[in-house]
Amino acid sequence: MLLPLSWLSDFLEDLPGAEVLSERLTMAGLEIEAISRPSEGLAKNLVVGRIAGLEKHPNADRLSLCRVDDGEGVRPVVCGARNMKAGDCVVLAKPGAVLPGGVKIKAAKLRGVRSEGMLCSAGELGLAGDEEGILVLPDDLEPGSPAFELLGLNETVLELSITPNRGDCLSIRGLAREIAAVCGLRLKPGFDCEPSFPPAEASFSVKIEDAAACPGYRGLELHGVEVKQSPLWLRNRLSAAGMRPINNVVDVTNYVLLELGQPLHAFDAGLLSGREISVRTAAETQAFVSLDESEFELLPGDIVICDAEGVVALGGVMGGARSAMNADTTSVFLEAAVFAPRAIRRTSRRLGLVTESSYRFERGVDGGGLDRALSRAAELICDLAGAEVKGAASGILPAEAAPSIRVRCGRVNAVLGIDISAGESRDILERLGLTVGAVCEDGNFTAVVPPHRHDLQREIDLIEEIARVKGYDRVPPSMPAVVMRQNSQLPGEGLGRRLRERLRNSGLHESIGFSFCSAGMNRLFPGLHRSDCDAVQLENPLRSDESYLRKSLLSSLFEAFRRNLHNGATNVDLFSLGRSFCGGDPPGEIDALAGLLWGPRRARGPGSAGAATFWDGKGVLERALLPELGAAQLEWTVCAERPEYHPRAAARLSVDGRHLGFLGAVHPLVSEHLEIPEEIVVFEVDTRVLLEYAPLERALESIPRFPASTRDVSLLVPSDMLAAEVIGQVEGLREELLEQVSVFDEYAGSGIPEGRKALAFSMVYRSGERTLTDDEVSELHGRVVAHLLSSLPVALRD
Repeated sequence: MLLPLSWLSDFLEDLPGAEVLSERLTMAGLEIEAISRPSEGLAKNLVVGRIAGLEKHPNADRLSLCRVDDGEGVRPVVCGARNMKAGDCVVLAKPGAVLPGGVKIKAAKLRGVRSEGMLCSAGELGLAGDEEGILVLPDDLEPGSPAFELLGLNETVLELSITPNRGDCLSIRGLAREIAAVCGLRLKPGFDCEPSFPPAEASFSVKIEDAAACPGYRGLELHGVEVKQSPLWLRNRLSAAGMRPINNVVDVTNYVLLELGQPLHAFDAGLLSGREISVRTAAETQAFVSLDESEFELLPGDIVICDAEGVVALGGVMGGARSAMNADTTSVFLEAAVFAPRAIRRTSRRLGLVTESSYRFERGVDGGGLDRALSRAAELICDLAGAEVKGAASGILPAEAAPSIRVRCGRVNAVLGIDISAGESRDILERLGLTVGAVCEDGNFTAVVPPHRHDLQREIDLIEEIARVKGYDRVPPSMPAVVMRQNSQLPGEGLGRRLRERLRNSGLHESIGFSFCSAGMNRLFPGLHRSDCDAVQLENPLRSDESYLRKSLLSSLFEAFRRNLHNGATNVDLFSLGRSFCGGDPPGEIDALAGLLWGPRRARGPGSAGAATFWDGKGVLERALLPELGAAQLEWTVCAERPEYHPRAAARLSVDGRHLGFLGAVHPLVSEHLEIPEEIVVFEVDTRVLLEYAPLERALESIPRFPASTRDVSLLVPSDMLAAEVIGQVEGLREELLEQVSVFDEYAGSGIPEGRKALAFSMVYRSGERTLTDDEVSELHGRVVAHLLSSLPVALRD
């Protein structure tokens, strides 16, 4: 918000300089983002000029040659604008003037004609207004008189950043109240003057059909209105505050909005049908044409202002074209209201229509200031447009419930860490506009919150106000008392950290997504346990296509996969740790781990030459999970019943007979439905089960001192035999020197008997005390192979 200091001085006595104000307000929580000061180069060479003569440029059709009286003589000025005439007073920038933006004016020849200065538009002077035409001043000004102060260009303006909870500071009056409290200044007499209206009967009646959407609405009619340009002082103030002047009536409504913080709207009373205004919410979808001739679609719940024929304004956001003021307007109906912030915010965001009015209504306005704003606007319109008030104000004032909050002085001192007396706390709160009761014997007192402070609801809010005004910089620094405690990290946090580290070491990247998805994704990926459980539907989703909580982390991973794919990724390896959700009675949350592999592989294993396969996923999971299982064994069984997985490339994971998760290639029909490539491997693990096996203490293993020896064997096995059966037989031998056994190849085809397939295994032998000889390794390996041939229906492959 822009705060002109001259306007602020209308409300405060002995106003300090901009630097002092900036420091005090920033320390009190109202950050000053910038201070705009007048330009010295502009002050010295900017004067009022009168056009003594106007003729066509001899060498250019679109230029004019003006003879401008600057009080010292007549000088030639070439100008491209067409909105001025001989006798008009204009703003003349003489050579040497420096305009806002750094443009320096100098004498020069334009198309062969000498030009000694420039006639300025409002935009060129940094003022809000019509930037296409020259700024024409009142005719009664003296040529040569300084234009700098006349145009308000000597104004110092503070730019404030107002937090969303401080809607009371979105006005000059509200900031004056805040500055008086923070800086200890006196408000000028008349700050809290009461509004006054004629005793006659109101000319319009007001009907509020939805009090929740509109707690208060007041209206006032004025007749004999002459719509014209606003006086220079009003235009200057609006420009300094960042608003574009339009005409005297509209400018008054904007002036009161900036001064008092109460949005107003002026209807052309002659264009309103009937003598009753009704306020309601739209009952059905309907079209609405706004003041700027834009057409919008209103939905049920939008607040509308109606006359006998229909909607004339979108409450709290913008007026309608049907009742808009124009040059022929002679009677005006002024509106001041309080609207529900949530309803205004919803409508404004949906329509993309953010106005000065909606910005304030979203943050809450002072319900007790409706008549004050109407009275102030009526006073100005009567003065500037020759109007008269027709009857008293009509409508309903909001019933504001003033919260009463008990303040405990002991609590104030305990929270702030300093000693503040009850009397000083009372004085600060009174300066902020609260009504404060007497201090009780226990040092406590009660404070009643005024209607403009919507942010004060609890005792802690008042304690914060006391600290702000007292000054955060006056709280003495002290070192905090820190008690050293043993690491209190939850077991689940440690598990998540370890899993992340191992998966990253395996080349996967973590994906963190929203917990929301569509109903279709929940059907494709039903989750870890209950495939028939209901999905949890959101009452107020952020997006219509994400109206459910995910039943599986795979829903989020596939969204991330598609984004990576669309950005040209050729290898996508992702994992996610988070929660999935299941409805039903009762609803549940599942802590889970999920992963996705797609693209060419380089690891040694079955199918390693091409795209990601089941074996790649199995290797990733074993590296991530086995260190957490301790002595427990990870068990793999065929899983052909899950529709999201390929029936011949899927496995169920379990440990000690307990279900742990799934691993498998994505079913081609799922890939086709999602319009993504095939050959994607995914896994999902219930980390709650994994957490039960995670050891509380971990023993470190030393790096082996002696080298290992590796032997491979290729076996012909039945086509339905799992590699896990062979590995289980090898591990069952309990050979101390056998360190590891793993499968690295699978083949079925030419040269392999029907009903058989070839599995190739790698076996690693090592001693912790010495280097094994080749003969020892060969003998040991022979015993292992002989055991396999005798215990399983397998044979050596030639």
